[in-house]
Amino acid sequence: MKITNNIKRTFEPLLQQFCLANEQIGIDEDFSSIFIPHTMSDYSKADHKIFYFGRDTYGWAPISQLMKDYSENNLSNYIQETSKWVNNFGFLEYNNNKSSGFWTLVIRLHLRIKGFTENLWISESLPEEYYKHINDFGWGNTNAIEVPKSLENQGIWEALDKDKYWSIKEQSKFFDKLIHTIKTYKPNLVFIFNWDCDEKLFLDGLDYQVQKLDLIGNHFCIYHLPETNTKVIWTVHPTRARWIGYGTDSMIDEIVKYLNKEKILTE
Repeated sequence: MKITNNIKRTFEPLLQQFCLANEQIGIDEDFSSIFIPHTMSDYSKADHKIFYFGRDTYGWAPISQLMKDYSENNLSNYIQETSKWVNNFGFLEYNNNKSSGFWTLVIRLHLRIKGFTENLWISESLPEEYYKHINDFGWGNTNAIEVPKSLENQGIWEALDKDKYWSIKEQSKFFDKLIHTIKTYKPNLVFIFNWDCDEKLFLDGLDYQVQKLDLIGNHFCIYHLPETNTKVIWTVHPTRARWIGYGTDSMIDEIVKYLNKEKILTE
């Protein structure tokens, strides 16, 4: 991903503000750091610019990496280095054929939007001919810092200093806003796969109209951002979808049917 001046203008001041507020806290240097949204290398060429948001990312870059780049006045390096994982298709190895993982949903949905209907396993074994079709989307999280549940799942939570963690989590909240992605990357369509996200915080600063629909077990909202004519589809994470009777493919079927009916990607 090319780090444009627009990306730097948005995220370098935010990263600097975060580092300045937290440099004396002294949390474990291997604790994962701030996640910022990234795009694949062909995003700027895409006919329809699409972003996919999850909850958070397990074991993101260590906070020591961020603080080092901050101390060297080189935060653009942090942005560049953290973009490499997704641009090197690291999500394929990470996903490793999960039947209901975030990346299974994202990649299968992205390919379905492009007209591919094969029920592919999303892993490093993905046939090479598909790579060029999954090289043009954006990826973000509704939480820049991992949530406690994720840290519990990794066996990290119990050992963390909770006061330090909550201080850092609070200081990271200004990253947890869609407006940064809208202004920087100008997507046409955004998917949010986290029903538990704080709507008011995440949409802070944006003008929008919302409509709730009885899709995916009544967990489906459409937001229209008139200033940029962006559509936002907000629904559940695929792991939660199982508890309301939906598998990954049935989620995709319902989403694609809605997109086609409303001609959202033909406008």
